[in-house]
Amino acid sequence: MSQPLPRLPLVDAARGAALAAMAVYHFIWDLAFFGFVARETTQAPVFQAFGHGVAISFLTLVGVSLALSARDGLKLAAFWRRLAIVFAAAMLVTLVTTWIFPESFVGFGVLHCIVAASLLGLVFLGRAWPFAALAGIAIILAPWLIAGAHFEPIQYWSGLGSIEPRSNDWRPLFPWAGFTLLGLAGAQAFLARGLPERMTGWRESGAISRTLTLGGRHSLAFYLVHQPVLFALVFIASQITGPAPADRDQPMFHASCVGQCVKAGAGREFCESACTCVVSEANKAGLWDKMTGGRLSEADRARYDGLTQQCLRASPPKAP
Repeated sequence: MSQPLPRLPLVDAARGAALAAMAVYHFIWDLAFFGFVARETTQAPVFQAFGHGVAISFLTLVGVSLALSARDGLKLAAFWRRLAIVFAAAMLVTLVTTWIFPESFVGFGVLHCIVAASLLGLVFLGRAWPFAALAGIAIILAPWLIAGAHFEPIQYWSGLGSIEPRSNDWRPLFPWAGFTLLGLAGAQAFLARGLPERMTGWRESGAISRTLTLGGRHSLAFYLVHQPVLFALVFIASQITGPAPADRDQPMFHASCVGQCVKAGAGREFCESACTCVVSEANKAGLWDKMTGGRLSEADRARYDGLTQQCLRASPPKAP
C-alpha cells in the first residue's frame, strides 16, 4: 500500500498567492465603489481579465486539491463536511450581498461554482486523466459552441444563455467548472507518473512564502473575511476624506460610452453628442452618483433608460 501523501506546501502557497491576487482585485473594486479611483476602472478590460485570472486559478486549484485528496481513496465524510462548509459560506455570501447590493447580488459566484464543480469532479475520480481533461475543455468551449436564447431559463447557473445577469461575481458552471476539471486532470497526470521531488520537497522559506502558505491552508476563512475588512476600511477612509467629486468619473464614462456606441455601428459625431447628453441629463436628474456606484433602484433605472432614449432621439445620426 502506498504511503499517504502529505499535504503539499507548494499547493498551499499557490492557493495563498491566488488569495493575495483576489485581495488586490477587491481592494481596487472597493476604491472604485467609494470614488477614490474612477468607477469605470472596474469595467476596464485589463481589470476584468485580472478578475477572470484570479477565478481561474482558484477553480483550477480546487481540481488539484480534489485529485490529491483522493490519491489513497477519497474520504467521503471529510469531503462532504468540507463541501457543506463551502456551501454554507456561499449562501452567506448570497444573503449578505442581497442585503448590501440587491441589484447585483452574488447568486452563483466562485464559492457556488466550487460546490458544483467539486460534485462534478467526483465523476472523474478513479478514471484516467484524459477523461477529465476532455470534459473540462468541452465545458469551457460550450458557451461559444451551444449557448443561445433557448438556455435562458437556466442561464443563471449554467451560463449558456444569451443575457449576462447583473452580479458582482458571476461564475456559472459553463465555462468555469471546466477549469476545475482541467486542474483535476493535470494533478491526476502527475500522480500517475509520480510527483516530482521539486513539488513534494518544496518548503516555504522567508516571510512571503510562509505567509502565502498559511493563507492557503485557511483559504475559506480568508476568503470570507478579507473583503468585509477591506470594504470597511475603505468606507471609513471615505468618511474621513469626504465623497469624491462626481465629475471625476465623467471623462472615463464618456470615453467608454462613445467607444461602445461607435463599436455598435453609429457615427462618432452622433455618439459624442448622445453620450455628452447622457452625462448631462444624469447629473441633472440626480442619478449620476447612483449610476456610477451601481446603486440604481428599479425606478431610478427606468428614469435613466428614459433619459438615455431621450438623448438618442435628440441626437439623430446624420445621413452619410
